[in-house]
Amino acid sequence: MRFKKKANLVTDDTVINYKDIDTLLKFMTPQGKLMPRRRIGCDAKTQHRIRTAILRARTLGLLPYGN
Repeated sequence: MRFKKKANLVTDDTVINYKDIDTLLKFMTPQGKLMPRRRIGCDAKTQHRIRTAILRARTLGLLPYGN
């Protein structure tokens, strides 16, 4: 069975900010859901920061809740 490679979308210089919509869209599926940690290639702390930023952007109307 072959394993898929991790996307590794998070680097050391990636800044997670709720106002940066282009960066947040990299961590979301086309349906508007948050990608899992194993797919993004980040640790739990970074995943929590991404989740918080996406929720804030959704609350302010910068990101849609669905597709």
